[in-house]
Order: sequence, then structure tokens, then C-alpha cells
Amino acid sequence: MLKVRGRFSIRRAAVATAAALALGVGAVAWATSPASSAPAGRLASAVRLAAAVSPAAAATPAAAATPAAHCATSALSVWVDANQSSGGAGTIESALEFTNFGSKPCTLTGYPGVAATSATGKQLGDSAGWNPRYRARLVTIPAGGTAHADLFWSDGEVFTSGCKPTQASLLKVYPPNSTTAKVAFFDLPVCTLANHHYLSATVIRSGPKLDA
Repeated sequence: MLKVRGRFSIRRAAVATAAALALGVGAVAWATSPASSAPAGRLASAVRLAAAVSPAAAATPAAAATPAAHCATSALSVWVDANQSSGGAGTIESALEFTNFGSKPCTLTGYPGVAATSATGKQLGDSAGWNPRYRARLVTIPAGGTAHADLFWSDGEVFTSGCKPTQASLLKVYPPNSTTAKVAFFDLPVCTLANHHYLSATVIRSGPKLDA
């Protein structure tokens, strides 16, 4: 669990063909046998056959790599990295991290679904909007690795728009293309009225580092 410097604190959750091959091997063995074992014409033919067949047979195609599967929500830990927060022009930007604690790589593509909630899980105000700063790309997260989205919180919207702010306790986060959510700690003031877009997030990006 992580402590946020300044105004909010966030905890980090722990967390191949056989026949061709046989023909090639046989031809090579025949061609390299003593000349007395076969007539000269047949030996020459065998050499030509070996030269034609054995390279292709020896170069057995490597099995295609199995693409990594989509990340199951159950294999992810989602958290806000308060050590990677920056502010300016009424907005605080933080890294929303997705750590793969499964035993295999997995993939994510697109925007996460994000909403602030109370301690009891009640959604507060609007869900986060989509920030189009980056294009969506397939992101592969190695086992034990982390990817991130940039999360933006607008204090200007919260404090000056008349949106009846209250203190949030959690973020409910749906990884892209998932219908189950994870929860992350998030104790910032948030809007309680609709049509006040105080949160936004970018698409998932590779690595844990907040984009500059």
C-alpha cells in the first residue's frame, strides 16, 4: 500500500512434415554410403535427391508462437502510483497501474473504465472520460510486469463548478474489454452531480512510467 504525498493516499495491492523428414534422412544416409553399395547412376541420383530434399527437411518450421491471451481481471492488480503524480493548470495527473501477477504474459488494448466511489462502493458523479492523447495499441504485460494509463483529476472542475464535491475513497476500475472491476484506493474530493467531468484516462500504455 502506498501513501500519496500531499493531498491523497493510495495503497498498492500486493500482489511440425514427418514423411518429408524421413525421406530426407534416408536420402542422406544412402548418398553417403560407400560407392560399392549402389550403382554409380543411382548414387549420383541419390546425391542430387539428398541435396534437393534434405535442406527443406532439416529446416523444420518452428512452431508459431502462441499469442498472449487477454488479461483476466483476476490476474491483475490495479493501483494509482502516487509517486508518479504531477500537477498543472488545475489538473493532477497520476499513473493508473495494471500489474500482471499471473504466471504468463497477457495483453490489454484500449481504455479502462474508471469511476470514483464511496467506501461502500457507491459511484460518485460521472465515470472518467476518454482522453485521446494516445492511440490504442496492443500492450503485452509480462508476468510480473506493469502497464499503465494516465489518469487526470480536475480540481478546477471539482471546486469551482458547483458540482457538490465530496470525499471519494476508492476507484472502481474495469480493465479494457472486461466486465469485472478491480478497486484502488483514491481519496480525493470528487463531484457528486452528473455532467461534471472531473476524471479522464488515456488508453493503456506499455510500462509503469507516467507519460511525459
